[in-house]
Amino acid sequence: MFFGKEKMSNEDSKSKAKIESNNEEVKPAITIGEALEVVASIVGSKAVDESDAAAIQAAEMRATGATSPSITGIGFQAQSAAMVNARRIYDNEKTTLSDIIGDATTKLENDKPVTMRDADSVRAAELQGDVEGLVGSDILSDAPKESVYPGGVAEAIATAAVINQPPSS
Repeated sequence: MFFGKEKMSNEDSKSKAKIESNNEEVKPAITIGEALEVVASIVGSKAVDESDAAAIQAAEMRATGATSPSITGIGFQAQSAAMVNARRIYDNEKTTLSDIIGDATTKLENDKPVTMRDADSVRAAELQGDVEGLVGSDILSDAPKESVYPGGVAEAIATAAVINQPPSS
């Protein structure tokens, strides 16, 4: 997973958190919104499915600190898109990841640096394809997936969390 310098030096980042590297250089931490935007740039043409929606909703809840999904946020938009996409026949009619999270940093009410706990939560949501309280969860399959989508939401959040980890002494 690649996080370009343009994402790392984003002046409009809602988080001013810093991480020190081994050579004492201070760099900004990657936020959840920035990680979602990387997904949009890498696999943005992928149609949103239930697993994507669950992962996006979990990421949004972690970023904002919400205890329940927002009906006005990107998680709800993703869930709505997944339900509509499941009924559409032609791929060109489906809502894509870039449609939903292409500008996640501006759409999120709050944003924060990605942590390993965030990565674990988003991964679990993507694998299960559901999070507690997910709107429309009745259409989701009961069996969890066995792996996350390469370059997808869970993988991007996990990569950002690893990059954000403080160096071990």
